[in-house]
Parts: sequence; structure tokens; C-alpha cells
Amino acid sequence: NPETRAPDTFHPDTLNHEPSATNSKTEQPPARMKKMENHTNAIEENQHPPARRGLLAFFALISLITLSLGGWLTALGFGPWYDDLLKPPFQPPGWLFSPAWTILFTLLAVATWRIARYGEIARLPLRVYAFQLLFNVLWSLLFFTLHRPGWALVDIAILNVLVVAMVVLYGRIDRLAGWFIVPHVL
Repeated sequence: NPETRAPDTFHPDTLNHEPSATNSKTEQPPARMKKMENHTNAIEENQHPPARRGLLAFFALISLITLSLGGWLTALGFGPWYDDLLKPPFQPPGWLFSPAWTILFTLLAVATWRIARYGEIARLPLRVYAFQLLFNVLWSLLFFTLHRPGWALVDIAILNVLVVAMVVLYGRIDRLAGWFIVPHVL
């Protein structure tokens, strides 16, 4: 209430710094403030977007296709060439890769579903997601199928930048979605 405020003090309701006596009538906020309020309300309304379970199924299918294609390209490269590679002592055992990638791509599908529900604001992150999928499959093709570790190294560098960008972009829209991508960075 403007009458109860101390004179010559700032209060957000007044939108200026004038004595309270001159602000005894109710003032309308400037047009730019109304635009900001509308924008804020639109964001607040999107805090709980619709579930859109079909969209979740779509991203789960995309993950499954990407995993299958990457696994197939990887399997093509196993054999003498791969066996003869000098591998680091910290390389995990082969049996661990399938469950690890399944978990990563499940998290990726759920995270992408979470941000895609927000509509227009998710356009850029979804493009980065698409490029990430492409570079993920491309790595298996370059390294395992074509036996081009140098090109695969370039690919993995680009892939890492894309995944870090996804963490940031997803996290700006939905914090939990951003955290779901973090294991992919590790």
C-alpha cells in the first residue's frame, strides 16, 4: 500500500523513486514491463509442459536406432585390426560397453524428451542433439569400420563439444535434462 511506505523510498510497485505522496494513486507499469511480465508468465507456464508420451517414445526409438547402427558399425570393425591395436591399461572390459551405452542413450532420450516438450525454445538444443547423433554414429564408422583413428579423433573432439553444448543448452531449459547429459561427457 503506497500510503504506508516511508516517504522518499523506493518500492517496486512505484517503478520510480519519488516521494510516496505523489504515488498515492495506482500507476500502470510501462509497456516494456508488461512485455517482460508476459514473457515471464509464458516461461512460468512452460515450467510444467504437457507429458507428450508419444514424443518420449519417438526419442527412445531414435536412441535405439542410433545404438543399433553404431553397434553394427562397431561389430564390422572387430577382428585382426582391432585386436592388434595397443590399448590403454585403463580401458574397460568389452562386456561393459553395451550396458553403459544403453544407459547413456536412455538418459539422452529422456533428457531430449524433457526439453522438446517446451516447443520453440528447444529448437537450437534439438539441432545440436541431431548433430550429436550424427557424429556419434560417424565415430563408429570412422574408427571401427574404416579403420581411420585420426579422423575418428577429429570426430570425437567435435562430438565432445556438441555434448558439452547439450549440457548447457538443455540445462538452461530444464536443469534435470542437463544433468542427464553429464554422464555422456564423462
